[in-house]
Amino acid sequence: MMNTIEDFNEELKDGQHLVVMPLSRVLIENEFKIGKYRFYPIGEFEIRSLRPVPNKFHSVMNGIETNEDEFMAIGLEGQALREAATALTGACPEVFESSPLLVFPVDGFDWDQFLEADSHDFDLKILRSLTNEAEKVMDILKFFLCRADLIDTLPSAAGTWDQPDGFSSALIFNVEDYESYIIAGSIITHKVVKGSGLNLNNCEEISDNYEKLITTNGEVGKITKMALSMHTSFLESNSPTTQFVRAMTLLEFLAYPDDYQQFKYVRKKITSHLAKDYNDYLRLKDRFIELTGKKDETGNHIGYRTRIVHIGDSIEDILEDEMQVKKLMLELQGYIGRVIVDMVNNHEMSWSEFEELREQKKRSLGIV
Repeated sequence: MMNTIEDFNEELKDGQHLVVMPLSRVLIENEFKIGKYRFYPIGEFEIRSLRPVPNKFHSVMNGIETNEDEFMAIGLEGQALREAATALTGACPEVFESSPLLVFPVDGFDWDQFLEADSHDFDLKILRSLTNEAEKVMDILKFFLCRADLIDTLPSAAGTWDQPDGFSSALIFNVEDYESYIIAGSIITHKVVKGSGLNLNNCEEISDNYEKLITTNGEVGKITKMALSMHTSFLESNSPTTQFVRAMTLLEFLAYPDDYQQFKYVRKKITSHLAKDYNDYLRLKDRFIELTGKKDETGNHIGYRTRIVHIGDSIEDILEDEMQVKKLMLELQGYIGRVIVDMVNNHEMSWSEFEELREQKKRSLGIV
């Protein structure tokens, strides 16, 4: 049976608005839910039940190749320009009907202000905000399902659909007027094109065990959300060298989210989550020195990060082949992942409580 607006009656009773965003580079065979977010396979949500208001410029633009500069030269302004700018992207109900969908309620959306706005820039601001909200759940999915050595599985940003220009779109529904509007525009700067994307058909464990992170009020939980966003940036890096630098930056953040410290202090925080025993701690200590500021017996810098940041080498200069680079990225993702999982499991703690947990771990390993 087709899913409709009635699936969200409880949320909409509280005065929330409903947002629908297309997804690309994902495979969804069965509907699933994580917190307030619901994912639907292609054609499983009746988009017409939201009564999208027609955009009269779609019929005008259909089949006409026009770029944005030419569009501005037409001299449109106000609401006409707003509609026409959305039409230029090709966003329409058919896009939503032919894409997997992410549907979620939002609080505090000013419907009257939205209707009165006549600027495309206003729509772009709304799109960025809604994309950031959607990416909170996408960050979690990427954390648990994507590998640092396999960019082929990365999904595109929420709101994009199967078209070459990288536009984003969202449909916003107001239950009191019982109608919706589609907005669209260019807000993302790059997208993954390699591979077929992410299979989202085994998300039960993520849904069951990690919904708590979506709504947590704990200090550790809030820091974890930022860490998950940084992890996504790590995965989506355009080059292995950038990916390595982002991984090291994320490890520093996980150790000291509100301060900067030398890596010799960072590694003690991180290894408390990783080491099985004191000997394992010593092995990890040596490895982190190798990854950062190690010098050889003649005093030359051979540490990976020093060579990259201060000497200008790339990670490909340091390692012998592509397989070693991929192995390193998986290694770094493993370190990051184990810290974040500990943070997820203790999401309600204050940061000082989490620091004490780390001290207990260090004492149990004999680290001083």
